[in-house]
Amino acid sequence: MGAADVIEPPLLQHAGDDELALWQLRSTLALMRAALRGGATLDELMARHPVLHDTLDAAAARGLAELTLDDALARLAQRLEAGAPTPLQRLRAALGLDVDGLCGFVVATLADDEPRLAGLVDELHGQDGRPTRATLTRAFGAAGAALATAALCDAGAWEEQARALVVPRALWALARGLPPPRGSWRHRPLHELPTLDTLILPAALRQRLHALLDRRAALPQVWVLRGSPGSGRHALAGALAQGVGLGLVEAADAAHARSLGAAAALLGALPLVGFDPAPGETVDFPWPPAAPPWLAACMPRHGALRVPGAECERVDLEGPDLAERAAHWRAARPGVEPDPALLGLRLPRGTLHRVARRLAPGSADALGEAVALVTDEGRHALEGVARAVPAATRDEPFALPDDTQQEFDALVLRCRHRDRLQAALPAVYGAGGGVRALFKGPSGTGKTLAARQLAAALRRPLYRVDLAATVSKYIGETERNLERVFEAAESLDIVLLLDEGDALLAGRTGVSNATDRYANLETNYLLQRLEHYSGVLVVTTNAAERIDTAFARRVDVSIDFPLPDAATRLALWEAHLGPQHELPFEWLQRVALRCALAGGQIRNAALHALLLAIDAGGTVAAPHLQAALEREYRKAGQRCPSLEESD
Repeated sequence: MGAADVIEPPLLQHAGDDELALWQLRSTLALMRAALRGGATLDELMARHPVLHDTLDAAAARGLAELTLDDALARLAQRLEAGAPTPLQRLRAALGLDVDGLCGFVVATLADDEPRLAGLVDELHGQDGRPTRATLTRAFGAAGAALATAALCDAGAWEEQARALVVPRALWALARGLPPPRGSWRHRPLHELPTLDTLILPAALRQRLHALLDRRAALPQVWVLRGSPGSGRHALAGALAQGVGLGLVEAADAAHARSLGAAAALLGALPLVGFDPAPGETVDFPWPPAAPPWLAACMPRHGALRVPGAECERVDLEGPDLAERAAHWRAARPGVEPDPALLGLRLPRGTLHRVARRLAPGSADALGEAVALVTDEGRHALEGVARAVPAATRDEPFALPDDTQQEFDALVLRCRHRDRLQAALPAVYGAGGGVRALFKGPSGTGKTLAARQLAAALRRPLYRVDLAATVSKYIGETERNLERVFEAAESLDIVLLLDEGDALLAGRTGVSNATDRYANLETNYLLQRLEHYSGVLVVTTNAAERIDTAFARRVDVSIDFPLPDAATRLALWEAHLGPQHELPFEWLQRVALRCALAGGQIRNAALHALLLAIDAGGTVAAPHLQAALEREYRKAGQRCPSLEESD
């Protein structure tokens, strides 16, 4: 170059950003060379673009004063090829680009940092300060420009907008070494990630994870981390990323997912992707261009992932057992020995830590407060597919025949001590640790009330599956909705009520049409899912004969709710009427003996008798209850028995 060809640090240089300044300097020189090769003289070019005076005068301090333009470009290329592993160098290596290829990427941002260069870019077939494919061809040659353009576009590092090649602003921020803009990518640098040994995990799982990190696999590795919300998938992904010396990055939305690989390269991070497949669905996912040879994927406990050209290793994160939960409580609240009642709260790892941090120290009712926090945090997961059922109160009438009461009490014990049962007999009890109960009997015999009483005894919320919102005419949607219910119920440790369960668990039929086939598929899914359900599930039905026999074999506790006998009916009448009535005990005994009503009917009659008494301005007397009984029998299409003593 002549004296006018001398180059010093350009206006584009940023404080503390010398390597980026070199890339911008070389990119600007490449544009100048293309313009000069097009027939313009240097003086004409400088006259049209005065900003080049600052750029061309800037290279003397870099030792380029006596070099020709081609030699200066070659000298800068040598320096950049030997550069440190900065964001731009990592992107270049990940995409397999030469220096010219990455300069094409930088050219697309020159006018953003120095608007006066927009005219030079447009002169070379650019558009509004952005290069086009023709611009890059003139600056770097047809073959190199085509390769670079294809690689950068595939990686989402470029967006082609009306022929112009545009670098997303969020991605350019990463290229400059800045943190990801809000709403683009969630990034945790290497120094913030936990090590695998600091995580509280089962010994067998920890050993397997160390083996995965120590492997030297020939194919890229995908770690498919499956678990419920809060199970620790993100923490584990961070530990695995730390184990291979990378940070962790996840796209905040679908718009930024396309360039996740490029973001991972710029940040020196392992990409984390998330999927929510339908039960049994296999997701096909292409390897993100520019990504490192490791990828972490978060998925629910169902579904599978297939990545062409990569090896997928599935890691299932089951809920922590009693001993692991105790370790998490101690880690979350150092110096505080966990309350035994809190240890019985079967929460995922992440949820447990969040609840522990929010618990008031020295709470008089730590379990009640923790359950309230869990329910508040996770209720959105059940919105639209399940509804909260009011908790049973202590004074709510609840009377069962002796045999039924004994079975109910055994169910409460089974739910309370399932951790100890599982620890004592793991091979017999199974891995899920759930309790599945079937309440069967005629309408009005107290099945739903018993479910409420069970939830109250366990001090857990009760949610009823909303069948109207769950069952869908679209193939696969019913299973997806039910999976959402089951997954949320397990994560929140609630009692789940499947009322009128025969609607979903009806016996499978012979396949004569597509409707039969898909109905059988839904039943098959439910049977398999309930077998591995880890929460407390109550299924009620008044048509037990319709329920598939395979489900009956999977039930842990089956309780018959018969119509109450005379003694139970008397107890229910006394409980529902309360102490404020004028009914002789002998007359009430005759009612209990002669009126074989279900518990729900007794409740309705008691309420109507009280209504009549209130309207009459007194307390419940025999005429009020007589009228209420006759009304209840009329509703059932039956005749009310005589209550006269002579009868």
